[in-house]
Amino acid sequence: MDRAAAELFLASLFVEPGPERNEGLKKAVEATSNWEGLLGALEGHGLLGLFQRNVHAAGIELPPTVTPVLQARAGHNRDEAQRSRLTLQQILRAAADEGLEVTLVGATGFVFGGAGKLDLNLRKPGELELLVRGSLRTAVRAGAEAGLLLDESAFPTWWYRGTGTGVPLAPSSSYMRHVRVRARLHHPSLLLTARQGEVLARRAHLEVEGCTAHVLDPLDRLLDLAVELATRAGEALLTPGRGALLAAAASSRHDLRLAWLFDLALEVERLHHKTPAAEMLQRAREWSAEPALRAALSCAQTGIGFSPSAREWSRAVALGLAKGAATEGSPLFRPDPIERLPQWLRPSEAFLARRARLKTPAPRALQLARARHYAEMLSQGAFALLGIPVALLQRRLQRSERRTSFAEAQTPQRLSAVSAAWKDAQKVEQQQALTPRTIALLPVEEGVKRLPDHYDG
Repeated sequence: MDRAAAELFLASLFVEPGPERNEGLKKAVEATSNWEGLLGALEGHGLLGLFQRNVHAAGIELPPTVTPVLQARAGHNRDEAQRSRLTLQQILRAAADEGLEVTLVGATGFVFGGAGKLDLNLRKPGELELLVRGSLRTAVRAGAEAGLLLDESAFPTWWYRGTGTGVPLAPSSSYMRHVRVRARLHHPSLLLTARQGEVLARRAHLEVEGCTAHVLDPLDRLLDLAVELATRAGEALLTPGRGALLAAAASSRHDLRLAWLFDLALEVERLHHKTPAAEMLQRAREWSAEPALRAALSCAQTGIGFSPSAREWSRAVALGLAKGAATEGSPLFRPDPIERLPQWLRPSEAFLARRARLKTPAPRALQLARARHYAEMLSQGAFALLGIPVALLQRRLQRSERRTSFAEAQTPQRLSAVSAAWKDAQKVEQQQALTPRTIALLPVEEGVKRLPDHYDG
């Protein structure tokens, strides 16, 4: 895909249309002559529906060869969105039966629980991410009731809880999507100082898809998005300039997922009206997420842009983050805990003081905090090294059992309930409100003058 097509991709990343954004989108469409690869990149990043909506709203006519392909792929994305709705509904019902508290995190919390919930036809949700308060074993059992099972490649549940990672659940039906369930909000190697109990205490109650769930506080949700974006994008988020964003737009499998960047930009647009920059800075320091938030805001400003008021708010936040940034070194963004090992082994004094909540970081208190950090890290390392042979052996022994579970879950009797729920959801989705139409007759002076019915003579 050439540069003009990548620029068109970035120009389409907005929800609230306006004259300036529509004009920029029209110019980008006129400058694009090579459409090969653009639709695939839009679909790969999960933003094809947004592109279609914005192009249609701006009154832009696409080339005749592009329109049918775009419509076909948009229909496929709508089916994917319906699968996400159905999967979330099924697992939330099963979790309620098991007495589990479920919190929507990551992109799932933004798409389903953000302010003014985003239309799923605009942004494909992707893998569902859930945080449970309780036993992961109970969560896996609830997933099995909903038709989501551990596949053959998954480790036992105790392994994921001990290592602080999420349990991957695979759907037994083609009507459902993959789900990742975890008991920790973030891995310890990220060196975040937010206490999970306090973060969960700020949650909001949510009714989603007819079921009960929770969603993070808006400030916590923005920081969660920034941390997830930094973790998944890695060093690509730190690359200065617009070149990294154009490279991401040109590839459907780039590490920098533009859907996450779009989520963060839209969250800023919704949040800045009612949140002072000082409050955002205080919450970022509570999390120790200043590097991730600063890099994410800079990347979003370069690639997507903000409204004037949101731009001033993000600049104020970025300026405050730059003033209070630690000087020990540049941030290290890596998607894997093993790659973050150098950062994990050498925590800064600022991190240790925040984690131990030391108002006056005396040398003795810092030494105790560092010793406690190393003890926790060694215990996790020992668990991973000693537990992986046992986990591999248990996975091998449970392979036939898991195959049997998948076979049982795919029987017509088990799939009938999921199929019925899918059909019901499809009926609701296809129902459109009928707009009453009236036939307005032309005025007499503007109507057709009829000839007389009878003639004399």
